[in-house]
Amino acid sequence: MDINALYLLIEDLMSYERFKDEIKKREKEYDGLLNEEAIAYMIVDELGRNPGNKMKIADLYDGINATIEAKIKRIGSVETRKNGELRVMRVDIYDDTGSCQLVLWNEEIDKIGMQLKPEMKIKIINGYVRENIYGLQVSLGRWGIIVFQ
Repeated sequence: MDINALYLLIEDLMSYERFKDEIKKREKEYDGLLNEEAIAYMIVDELGRNPGNKMKIADLYDGINATIEAKIKRIGSVETRKNGELRVMRVDIYDDTGSCQLVLWNEEIDKIGMQLKPEMKIKIINGYVRENIYGLQVSLGRWGIIVFQ
C-alpha cells in the first residue's frame, strides 16, 4: 500500500499534514532505516487500523480490538432503547471458522446498516470484541470502520 492508501485508514483520527509530519519526524529518528511507506504502515498499526492484522471469528475473545473479514448472514431489525434515544441493529456475520454478531448503533445504522445485504462480504477494521448475554459481539466503537468488499 502506498502512503495515501494507508492514510485513508486513519483519516478520521489525524490530519494529512500531521500524518506527513509524523512520517518525516520518524524518518529522521530512524536515520533512513525505514522508508516512508514502512513508517506510514507503522503509524496505521499503532492506531489499530492495520489491515494486515486479520483474525478469524473462532479466534476472537472478549476485550480485544480485531480486524476480521466476514459475510453477512442475517440483518436484524432496528431496536430502540431508553425511550427512543438509542437505536441498535444486530447483524449476524460468519467466516469459515464460526459466527458472531456485528452491533451497529445510532449513526452507524444510518451510514452503514442500510447498505448491508445478506451474503455481502465486509471487513471490520479495529472492531471492539465483547462477550455478553447475546454471545460474542463486534462493534465499531470509536476507532473501528467497515469496508465493503
